[in-house]
Amino acid sequence: MTRFSRVLKLDFFEGRKAMMWGALCMVLLYLFFFWFAHNIGYHSTTYVYIDPEESLRLHISAICEGVGAFSAIAMFIFFLISVSTLYRGEQKKQQRIAWLMLPASNLEKFLSRWIYLLVFSVVGGLLTFFVADLIHMAYLATTDYPVQSAADDFFKIFPHTRTFPSGEYTGDNPLSVTSEYTTLIALHAFFLLGGVFFRKFHFIATSAVVVIAFAGLVATANMFRYRDTPFTTEEAIMLSNIIRITVHVGLTVLFTWLAYWLFCRWQVVTHKFANV
Repeated sequence: MTRFSRVLKLDFFEGRKAMMWGALCMVLLYLFFFWFAHNIGYHSTTYVYIDPEESLRLHISAICEGVGAFSAIAMFIFFLISVSTLYRGEQKKQQRIAWLMLPASNLEKFLSRWIYLLVFSVVGGLLTFFVADLIHMAYLATTDYPVQSAADDFFKIFPHTRTFPSGEYTGDNPLSVTSEYTTLIALHAFFLLGGVFFRKFHFIATSAVVVIAFAGLVATANMFRYRDTPFTTEEAIMLSNIIRITVHVGLTVLFTWLAYWLFCRWQVVTHKFANV
């Protein structure tokens, strides 16, 4: 067994409880969304003016649509919380000493924890939704409701291309979709940097920095916005997407490198609120 595989095995062994609790919490959260939609959010009486069976079908469709959208948002927030608290355990002195003395290179430790994060995110955030969806479908089957999965509605909120009549521009072209995904990936990389940099309140502190930075960017963009442009609307949007993709890919590389650079310079004694 190689040294890296031993480090990876250690990360999964020590993080098994966090993974189980995280998955359980997300299943309960998704089930709460379903419960809320059934009991508070939607009411089948909305469709009483049509056939009862069609009314029930529309009722369940409305529930699945709402739960799918909220669950997708909750999953991404879970991803950000997970990456920002990836090194929460190592903020304690004894655990940090044990981590720094681990007989492996910094790159092996960093990559091992990142792979653990990937599995933790998929299991805790994504697969748990399908578990909750199956439980909801079983509930529908036992209560004589039309059985319907919320999986399609869950994935609808993800950036994706769509087929529209020829000549109709919607912004959902592959370039726009790629731009949206690179934005999310860059944001995820920034929360990784925040998790390495901050010693306390990782998610809250990183979120505050994101809000301040976004407000500054919006204010700056408004200052330099031009009314007249030599490009058509479609050309301007295409150019904007290309710039966004380039910038966000660069930021993803920069944030990841900074996270690793700062990780390699961890000391046992650091600032109270930051690892510097």
